[in-house]
Amino acid sequence: MNPSRVSKSDSAAVRLSDATVPGFALVGDPAEPLAPAETFTNPVGPGADPWVVRHEGFYYWCASEDDLAVAVYRSDRLTQRGEKIIVWRAPAKGPHSREIWAPELHRLDGKWYIYVAASNGKNETHRMIVLESVGEEPTSEFRFKAELYTGDDLCTKKNNRWAIDGTILEHGGARYMLWSGWADERDEQWLYIARMENPWTLATARVRLCANDDFLWERVDETAGSRGLNEAPQVLVRDHRVFVIYSASASWATSYKLGMLELVAGGDPLNPRAWLKYRTPVLRATRSMWGVGHCSFTRSPDETEDWIVFHAKLETKPNWNRAVHVQRFTWDEGGAPVFGEPIAAGVPLPCPSGETGRSEDRHESREQVAFGRAALAAAMGEEPMIEAVTVRRG
Repeated sequence: MNPSRVSKSDSAAVRLSDATVPGFALVGDPAEPLAPAETFTNPVGPGADPWVVRHEGFYYWCASEDDLAVAVYRSDRLTQRGEKIIVWRAPAKGPHSREIWAPELHRLDGKWYIYVAASNGKNETHRMIVLESVGEEPTSEFRFKAELYTGDDLCTKKNNRWAIDGTILEHGGARYMLWSGWADERDEQWLYIARMENPWTLATARVRLCANDDFLWERVDETAGSRGLNEAPQVLVRDHRVFVIYSASASWATSYKLGMLELVAGGDPLNPRAWLKYRTPVLRATRSMWGVGHCSFTRSPDETEDWIVFHAKLETKPNWNRAVHVQRFTWDEGGAPVFGEPIAAGVPLPCPSGETGRSEDRHESREQVAFGRAALAAAMGEEPMIEAVTVRRG
């Protein structure tokens, strides 16, 4: 997620040793590409840990800004992030002043909240914090509300624990938070869940959802001797079935991928035995797409299609240079999501159903596809930005 998350990157984690050209590798030209007005190409923007929510006809993207602020983008198109508004800046110093990671924007109880990880500049101090909107719009200024207690002693709230990637599950009339955390001081990431009292307070002690190393593909370098790593849980609900799509293995390596849990029918989300883990990844690297993970989900403008939003690496060497992709997914006859393979950058894809009026100046041809981080930023052009923050509180 961020270069400061892991102090040492293991070159052995690079599994696709034959894919060594920096940047995205492209597949062959499509035989009959669709007209430019009906297609788009990935990536749709630079960055990582994408979160998007649709509200009243607009898509709102939430992203970290230079690890020191939170930005919200507003667009009527899923394939263009639109105007960027800075809605919160970290204080100049203190426990929540650095390493602002993976913000998520949620509307709860009639108000907008952002859940985001923050630290004092040292990774081991990362905690989940809650920001609350000052106004009614998702692009309003946000102010610090609370630091969530994600440890094991709710009574005294001593020994708060490392936590990142918080997200929300609404199920059975209750609200839960899921996140990736450490059990103690050791840098070992597990998935946790707790019921919430309100949008800024956990009501129950945390529960570990599952082991982080059940399968080799969940381990950092996909070998028996390496540690498991689970992070970035995301909730996907359809026809009363509850899935949690999570990221596994090393975020800095090509082996990063998506796994899936499912809550058994009638199961208690706080009971680890009520969760089933799928044996194989649901989205993983190919010869032309690397380090795919940390996703979120949304629907097409006309509500007829389901879309996954995820990031992918720009090159095979271990690092955190990534870009954002969007891709349609479907469902199998049994009711489980089918994500298929990540489609390479530069391949024309049909626009989401109901998306109209795309700007020609933001439609990338194959020649405009970025090769490397600097080239990607140039291809996307300068992003318009507005500052919504008027008061800095931390």
